[in-house]
Amino acid sequence: MGDDKRSPAPASTIAKDEPVVVVVGYPNVGKSTLFNRLVGRREAVVDSVPGVTRDRRQAQAEWLGRTFQLVDTGGIDESDPTPIGRQVAAQAAQAIDAADVILLIVDAAAGLGAGDHELVDRLRSATRPVIVVANKCDGPKQEAQAHELWSLGLGEVAPISAQHGRGIGELLELVVAALPPDERGERVEIGHRPALCIIGRPNVGKSSIMNALLGESRVLVHDKPGTTRDPIDTVMDFEGQEIVLIDTAGLRRRSRVSEDAERYSQQRALRAAERSDVAIVVCDAVEGVTDGDLIAASAAASAHCATLIVINKWDLAQPDLDDIRERIERKVRQRPRVEVASAETGEGLHRLIPAALRLYERSGIKLPTSRLNRLLRALADERPGPRSGRRQLSLRYLSQTDTSPPALRLVVNDPALMTRDYGYFLENRIRREFDLDGVPIILDVRGRE
Repeated sequence: MGDDKRSPAPASTIAKDEPVVVVVGYPNVGKSTLFNRLVGRREAVVDSVPGVTRDRRQAQAEWLGRTFQLVDTGGIDESDPTPIGRQVAAQAAQAIDAADVILLIVDAAAGLGAGDHELVDRLRSATRPVIVVANKCDGPKQEAQAHELWSLGLGEVAPISAQHGRGIGELLELVVAALPPDERGERVEIGHRPALCIIGRPNVGKSSIMNALLGESRVLVHDKPGTTRDPIDTVMDFEGQEIVLIDTAGLRRRSRVSEDAERYSQQRALRAAERSDVAIVVCDAVEGVTDGDLIAASAAASAHCATLIVINKWDLAQPDLDDIRERIERKVRQRPRVEVASAETGEGLHRLIPAALRLYERSGIKLPTSRLNRLLRALADERPGPRSGRRQLSLRYLSQTDTSPPALRLVVNDPALMTRDYGYFLENRIRREFDLDGVPIILDVRGRE
């Protein structure tokens, strides 16, 4: 309690119009490992299985006082005819078009393959500087092979080992030298931006909802569960206010998570909720609200994240909303509000962000101490505290100690007399009194001392 656990976009100083550096390459050449190395933290999922990265992913990097936006892309395989392969290639192509500098990653240990040559041919017509990054140079043999890459005629060649950190400083110097002149002018202070994460079971339409809200194909959409692996942070402008939308991997029951990459993606999805202000929990109207949906909503509540339930695919089915709301109120502690929408037709989408932002605002509410204690006395009269033997719980004083989410300190005669059921009763009545449905409340029970 008291810690501000949400900092997806903490107050910081960033420059206007930062240049963009895009990482491209054939699958499994180490793009995400390099991305993590350059941004200085583990932002992208890394696995030995090709194709783990599928969406564009962006983070700020800095070297020698210059900051730039680094964009990781999925592996480009021109021979992959699958719909998801074509979407990955399209995402990478969009990133290349927006780049100021392009980093072509190749595997120096394996040498150039047919897929690498196809990508080289594409980049020869690029109007932006290209740096050939020879990854996996862990010895003299690989470094000798890296020098042969000058024959490609694309530009500078940087031998590195992303895994072990060799040559990273030299690579960053090449990147900074290739950036456009720094004409950004003054630096501006950016405060906290509301962060909304989109979570839920696999294949309920989370990425479709995000793309519909953004108005573009920013993340991959496919009917195969598990398409999204990394949480994808995207800043958007909503009626003059900057917000962060975070798309996440589908949450499964732990017993059904098999692959290491999928297990790590699940962990990243839960961490995304922990650093978000509001979780938009997407459900499938055709299937109705399932136990898996309730688990996702409970995971958001456990992360002290405000929660909004969205029933997607409303164009395909219209389940009984009264039954859904009753079940959610009975099963989900935060009693979140329910909205209906269709990413396919656009129905109801205009209500989602305003509803989420209202939850964000309510999470920051400051509750008057006098009103809290009037309510406390009324609740004690309505339902006296539980007993244990001859002793009975007595409610003494209630005050707010923090916001976002609201944290309350309840002083009682003996904390050991507090039961979970009575704590839920108090929490729900406080939530009802102050219009905090969907907002987490932290109730800290203390003794008189």
